[in-house]
Formats: sequence, C-alpha cells, structure tokens
Amino acid sequence: MSSEIIYVDQKSGIPLYGIDFLGIIDRGTNVIEVKPITLCNLKCKYCFVSAGDYDTNFIVDPKYLLEKIEEVVSAKGRYKIEIHFAPYGEILLYPKFTYLVKELWKIKGIDTISMQTNGLLLNKELINQLEEVAISRINVSLNTLNREKANFFCSCENYNIDDLTKNILYLLDTKINILIAPVWFPGENDDDIEDIIKYIIDLRNLGYSKGKIQIGIQKYLIYKTGRKLKKIRPKSWDYFYNQLSKLEKQYDIKLKLGPKDFGIHKRNTVASLNVKKNDIIRLQIISKGRWKKEFIGKFNNNYGLKVLLNRPIIQTEKFIQREINAKIIKANYRDNILTASFSI
Repeated sequence: MSSEIIYVDQKSGIPLYGIDFLGIIDRGTNVIEVKPITLCNLKCKYCFVSAGDYDTNFIVDPKYLLEKIEEVVSAKGRYKIEIHFAPYGEILLYPKFTYLVKELWKIKGIDTISMQTNGLLLNKELINQLEEVAISRINVSLNTLNREKANFFCSCENYNIDDLTKNILYLLDTKINILIAPVWFPGENDDDIEDIIKYIIDLRNLGYSKGKIQIGIQKYLIYKTGRKLKKIRPKSWDYFYNQLSKLEKQYDIKLKLGPKDFGIHKRNTVASLNVKKNDIIRLQIISKGRWKKEFIGKFNNNYGLKVLLNRPIIQTEKFIQREINAKIIKANYRDNILTASFSI
C-alpha cells in the first residue's frame, strides 16, 4: 500500500463528480455508484485498474459523500434508488463504512445498498455489523475454489479459501443476499467456473433461495491501465454468452444476468456536461492523482476530471493550483467521466 493518502473532504476542493476512480458515478440509472477509497489488500494479476499499486491513495470523508449523494438522489427521484459501493480498491478497508451505510438509510428514496468485495477481510464480527446496518447485497469476487490458483490470480501467499467459504455460509444465515462474481479467464479457470456453479447449486440444495445466493460470471477484459494475465486473451462477447448458454443448459441454472435481474432502470442524470473529445478547456489542477503522471483537475465547483501528463513532474506542489488549458481525450457522456491530457 502507498505511504501517502489524501483525505478528500469539502476543504480539499476535490470534486466528487467526473473522476472515474473517486466519488460518485452516475450512469443514468437508478443505481448510484460510490467510490470512497482506493486502498486495496490485494494486487490481483488481472485487476483492470491496477489496485494495490497506486503511488497515492484516496479516502473520501463520509459527510462529504452523504451531502453529494443526497443531491443525486434528489435529482433522480426519491424512489427505488440503489447505492452500490464499487471502489477501485477494497471497500472493507474504508474506516467509516458501517457509519456511512447507516447514514445513507436516512436519505429518502434509497431502498438498496450493495457492495463489491474480495471477501478476504470478512469475519463473523464484521458480518454481524454489516447485517446490523442492513447491507442489502454483497458481491464477492471469487474466481476459483482452488487455493493455489487463487494465490496465483491474486498475487498472494495465503488466499484463505476455507475461511472465505465459511464466511459465505455465515452470510447465508443473515438477512444479507450474496452474489458470487467470478471472472472467467478463458483456458485458465474453465473448470473452476464449473466448480463454482456446482458450489452455488449445492448451496441452493441446502435450502437457500435463488435470490439469496446468485452467481454473476464476468467476462475478462483488458484495459491499458490494468494488469493482465499473461497469455490469456479475452474472447468476444458472442463467445462469452454462447458459453454461458451452454452452461445454463448443462446445469439448469440462470447465468446470463441483466439489469432487470437487479431492478436497474433508466433514470435522470444529475447533469450533462457540454464537453466533447478534442475540446480545449480551462481548468485548475487541484490534486495529485493515483500515479506520478496523473492529476485531478477542477472543471467547475462540482466536476473534476483526470489530467494525464506526458511525463512526471518532480516538484508536484508547484503544479497544483496551477490553471492550464488541457485537451479532452475521453468524454464518456453516459456517466460524465472526463479525461484530459497536458504536455509539460
């Protein structure tokens, strides 16, 4: 883990909209994606955002988040809102997570609070706390039931699969629903995916409902900023879904999950930015980013963006607070995420 952590609150001046790895992501649905932390306890070989290796990490003040989430819920409509914690890191490292969840339930319109985790930090005491604050669903990343393979995928020496499966059993006897979410690495964990399917079926045969324990197989994707499994190449989406169809027939289990399975539907976005690719915009550098060539720029009082430099800056403190003209290289209109470049 990084030795430097930036605490993001109102005084920091770092906006919580517009940055892919931090704050709040609005994808135009009833689901509000929240990213309050970048720290991670693993350095998985396949991580698409290279979590666990950042030069600088971030933790967002819960009161700052609550204020902004209240704004988003109000704009979207106060009904059937889901808050989904999906950080570029491990949510269970967030120091005030249970406090944040408890306070979120006070916002009118929220009826689901879900989270993603690798699950390795779970224990009975923590599960009891999560049940007490009424977490709705926990998505557990689990790519294999084989300890040696798990150690390999996650670059660790002691991936305790026995403890994890015991904690999943303990979770099943709480009010919290579970989604097991393995990533399918073609040619690498094919048998493991089938083992996990059988594992889910065995749990359901013990009397746990389809809603209580689900499986959501994820397609392996490669990103420029992520780590990659050597010699493993992603297959096409058609191939992926064809394989899922075959497994559905073989095991008589639903594997192709979509928005309707989680009650996801279109909803108003908070705002639409009038910015497009190749635009030159004026912005203020407000903070370091995760990497030596990455900074956070402030577009206006509410929106930030990533700014990528062509080379690292030795004296970063002189660059922060500087106003620059940067070129937009990515403008994702679906979720208002912006990335700009600047040459020094």
